[in-house]
Amino acid sequence: MGFQDDWMMRQIEMMTKFVANVVFGKKESRVEYQIVGNTEDSGTLTPIDLLHLELMTMIKEGRYGEAEDMLFENMQYSDKYIELSSDFYQRLNTLDDKQLEAGGFSRDEIYDGYIEIMSLLGVPIDVFGQADRSEY
Repeated sequence: MGFQDDWMMRQIEMMTKFVANVVFGKKESRVEYQIVGNTEDSGTLTPIDLLHLELMTMIKEGRYGEAEDMLFENMQYSDKYIELSSDFYQRLNTLDDKQLEAGGFSRDEIYDGYIEIMSLLGVPIDVFGQADRSEY
């Protein structure tokens, strides 16, 4: 992992910590999606729970881009969706560069996607305008 990727990984971690602290009032540096329904009884699962389970399957299968598309296509304006989105991008950020590359994804796409979806959800995490890294 090069300096740029390491820097990007830390930036994503700081953004998720910001969301955990500011949006959810958590002291932890992570936001983990908590399933509302009972996984033993699929009839109790919310649509966001079902989406979370599908996204986790897609991540395990290395279908990162497809999973991200699904995340954006199903966007809902709620705290649970902020939680889901943060969890999704944190999980992608823990993957190593070889895994991301094998799935046709990059650390830049994680960074840009997280900023974009949080912006759409009303959580401005790109407070310093770093999403445009063309000058770096």
